[in-house]
Amino acid sequence: MTEFDFTHLLSPRSIAIVGASDNPNKIGGRPIHFMQRFGYRGKLFPVNPARSEVQGIKSYPNLEALPEAPDCVLLAVGGDAALQAIREAAKIGAKSIVVSASGFGETGAAGRAMQDEMVRIAHGAGMRMIGPNSQGLANFSCGAVTSFSTLFLERPPADGPVAIVSQSGALSVVPYALLRDLSIGVRHVHATGNEADLCVAEIANAVIDDDGVKLLLLYLENFNRPDVLARAAGKARERDIPIIALKAGRTQSGAQMASSHTGAMATEDRIVDAFMEKHGILRARDVGALVNSAELFLSGRRPRGRRIVMLSNSGASCVMAADAADDLNLPLAKLHTSTREKLKELLPRQQFQIAIQ
Repeated sequence: MTEFDFTHLLSPRSIAIVGASDNPNKIGGRPIHFMQRFGYRGKLFPVNPARSEVQGIKSYPNLEALPEAPDCVLLAVGGDAALQAIREAAKIGAKSIVVSASGFGETGAAGRAMQDEMVRIAHGAGMRMIGPNSQGLANFSCGAVTSFSTLFLERPPADGPVAIVSQSGALSVVPYALLRDLSIGVRHVHATGNEADLCVAEIANAVIDDDGVKLLLLYLENFNRPDVLARAAGKARERDIPIIALKAGRTQSGAQMASSHTGAMATEDRIVDAFMEKHGILRARDVGALVNSAELFLSGRRPRGRRIVMLSNSGASCVMAADAADDLNLPLAKLHTSTREKLKELLPRQQFQIAIQ
């Protein structure tokens, strides 16, 4: 295939919604509602053979009836209807597809065969695909939202410096909601689902080129396209953009659960650790760590070495911090004489003795 222009997917000028609904609470209706609410300025083409209008926008009976080929086609239909829609999208020259429906590669051999057929059709027409089993994409810099997440209503979006790219739908919007609770703006919220075609690494490599992105958060179950992820990490280092990743499926039980969730294949955890260390990707152990690091990294302050000092009003906290530093092979700094003298002036004698031990 020729090189794909990701603006067709992440900043599309036109979006067709197959299975469009007049009900903003349905999967086929929520993205239309979001885009009208969040300021999308491109063209919307609802596709619903039973309606002439959807949410105040002219509707079309099928993709072939559209006045032009859209940059992106959102499929809010599943099974054979999704396959038929992909065939129509290929015929009219659409550029990209987002498949929300589940019931494909994550369900077994029959579902995987249908998923593979989707990719074959798409690639044959030069299209790229997100999903299936994807909650969708959201770019709040331009209002292009093909996601059906309700959290965008509960935590209204604000464009900001953070991009989230996740294989899981929930693990794209939960960090989003927690960041919004901290009043941190989020520009990109993208969920790749089963990754039958495009994966987290490829979307990450695209969003890292956005000048508005200053921090990239990733959630991965598969470890697809490590070559592309390495390329994204290289670009991130050049632009001083931290990448923090949460890689699930670390254990045998977790890997089995990931397979049933998104059809993910297991990757030995020590290999993941080695890869991330080599390419400067920081690894978070849970969602809390993924989110709580955002304020620190967005501050712009960067360490100039490996030595650290603990500051606390609790001796026990310093003891545990010293243990953690040893675990990470981070040496404790020796305080300069002038620093010790200043501390001696500020702290009571007993606390000073504890502080310099």
